[in-house]
Amino acid sequence: MKKMIVILSVLLVLTAAVISFTVFAEEEAPKLTATVPFEVTPEDLVIKEESTGKAPTYEDLTAKFLTLNREVTDTFNTYQLNRIDQNFNRIYPILAEKFNYGVMFDIVYGIDTETESVAYQMGGRNANEKYIAMNPKFFSSDFSALSHELTHAMQVYRDSKYGATPNANGGSWLTEGVADFSRYIYEPAPFDLPAFSSNQSYIDSYRVTARFFVWCNENVDPTFLEQLNEGLKCEAYTAKLFVKITGKTVDELWQMYAESDHKIKS
Repeated sequence: MKKMIVILSVLLVLTAAVISFTVFAEEEAPKLTATVPFEVTPEDLVIKEESTGKAPTYEDLTAKFLTLNREVTDTFNTYQLNRIDQNFNRIYPILAEKFNYGVMFDIVYGIDTETESVAYQMGGRNANEKYIAMNPKFFSSDFSALSHELTHAMQVYRDSKYGATPNANGGSWLTEGVADFSRYIYEPAPFDLPAFSSNQSYIDSYRVTARFFVWCNENVDPTFLEQLNEGLKCEAYTAKLFVKITGKTVDELWQMYAESDHKIKS
């Protein structure tokens, strides 16, 4: 009997050890790709800003995360460089929280006088450093357009080399629409979105797509954009993503938008 009790005790100890190790292993296992599961309810999404009651603080964001190429410091005057710093410090932590789980990459600002774009962002999905080039002729004292490019740096979507390439995630209309949505919602400087027109399409990209996404967020599901961003991080885009989020296809959503009063909050 005593021998049986000893054996049972040993087995109980070993079982407890195995369970403890399993729980520990599960808790410590590294999370791959997206750090928040896509299949979550709004209540499951804990945003640091909301849980602490204040936005994350950093001693000096520009010193920690922003590098200005020599060509930038040579091109812009002191006032403009201060505006660049102010824009970065104000908007970057917000975009990191809303679009990339609070993870912040090193950002390099450069100059490209040949591009016809206001600015553009480069940096692979797994790159720790993102490069944003500006065309100086589009900038004077307002650098709020950089909020769009900083959003691209935070998107790092699946199957997307730079986050906003023509063939990534069904087309650049998605990434560009999300980036303009971001600028409209989170950038304090005014940013107008065009009124609805019957000749528009959700694949028109940029401001047209952004306004459609704002409408979806306000009238279909207040977590629409949050889930869209999460879905594009977790999986390669298919048209089923919109059904997964809203129960409707993107064409059905656009039809609802077209038949509505098209109003969004100003």
